[in-house]
Amino acid sequence: MQYLRAVKRSFPGQFLRRLISNRHRLVASPTVRTLLANVAILGLGLVNSIQLSRWLGPEGRGEIAAALLWPMLLTYLVSAGIITSLVYHAAQPEIRTQSLVANGAVLALLQAAVGMSVGYVIMPWVLHSQTSDVISSSRWYLLVIPISLLSQYGCSVLQARLHFNALNSVRLVIPVGYVIGVLALKLSSALTFQRVVTLQLILNFAVLAGVVVAFCWLRVPVGFRPEWDLASRMLRYGLQVYLGDLSNMANLRLDQVLMSAFLSSQTLGLYVVAVNASGLGDSVAVAWRMIATPSIARRASLEERRDLLGHIFRRYLMVSIPVTLLLALALPVLIPLLFGQAFRPSIAAAEVLVVGVACLSAKTVLGAGLQALGSPWLSSRADLIALLVTLIALPPLLWRFGILGAAVASTLAYVTQFCCAVYALRSAHSISLAAMVSPPVSSLM
Repeated sequence: MQYLRAVKRSFPGQFLRRLISNRHRLVASPTVRTLLANVAILGLGLVNSIQLSRWLGPEGRGEIAAALLWPMLLTYLVSAGIITSLVYHAAQPEIRTQSLVANGAVLALLQAAVGMSVGYVIMPWVLHSQTSDVISSSRWYLLVIPISLLSQYGCSVLQARLHFNALNSVRLVIPVGYVIGVLALKLSSALTFQRVVTLQLILNFAVLAGVVVAFCWLRVPVGFRPEWDLASRMLRYGLQVYLGDLSNMANLRLDQVLMSAFLSSQTLGLYVVAVNASGLGDSVAVAWRMIATPSIARRASLEERRDLLGHIFRRYLMVSIPVTLLLALALPVLIPLLFGQAFRPSIAAAEVLVVGVACLSAKTVLGAGLQALGSPWLSSRADLIALLVTLIALPPLLWRFGILGAAVASTLAYVTQFCCAVYALRSAHSISLAAMVSPPVSSLM
């Protein structure tokens, strides 16, 4: 009875009172600020998706998606997990930031040379169902690979050093500039998918410039002499993450890759809207992951890391569950209202994807915990197993049911990722899902 009375006093009464009394500290916390930045990024992305969808229609929207798709994929294909590896290693107090920056710059340039060369050769083949203008624009956009890798590696250092104000400011450059740029192109009657691709390239360069400014402003130590022993450790850790990154990217993009190769631009445009609309709740997970990895990795003992992971996951669920439910209820109204009646066929696929994205988002937070606990391979293993589900389920479901079948296949893969991450935490670190969901009894007294 005493326990029950403590629970009643804590939920929701004490929680709401603490929330109100600590509102100033809450707004100042890096988690909340990062979440607000993610919501802003997602909102601006939605505004831009609405603009492009209404002004260019399903076909034009699909041409943009096809032109941007492979350069973005190749950026992650050649990154070899260094983005996450930099976050982990830069959070370790004994490692020199100068060496990390130098290693990251050298690796980015070498990786970009490979990605651009491969991309230029394969583009006509992987986009053979698209027009020659789409293929040409996609080849032009390959220039984004070195720019993006350098800026992302720089952002990893800012994240690891907990410079979230600077990091979030840099991350807002592309969504803000994209909305303004697309609107300017429309008002000047110059809105074409080729100009949108060029706009994206310019904005990525602006992000890199912002990272350089942030490094100078915050006096982040910069070195120009690589440390090869550290580079070897970075690659070793990164390759364990890399397999998961590749698998996760395949789970996220394989459906669109197949559509861009074998289906019409209109079908791809409908599915892109379903993905964008259903992914609105993922901003919560991204914010928690960005905070979780460096915060947990910086803790001295394994026990402290475990406790912090449980605390972070509980707070994540308190925000994500209501957001997911509200989104599921709102999509049938929001999609035709915001994107136009031509995108009404996207609703069913979007509703299915909401369920999958909820599981994927939860796995994102748990995967960040596994990486911070020093077990990146376990997070990658969950992604690899989910990829097998995608490879088995996607082709027949896409062929038989179109974009709805693709949504079902993706959802099955996302549920698999979450279940595998939960199992990995329990088997390797003795952290059960029940322990992470339920607060300690001492915190309720």
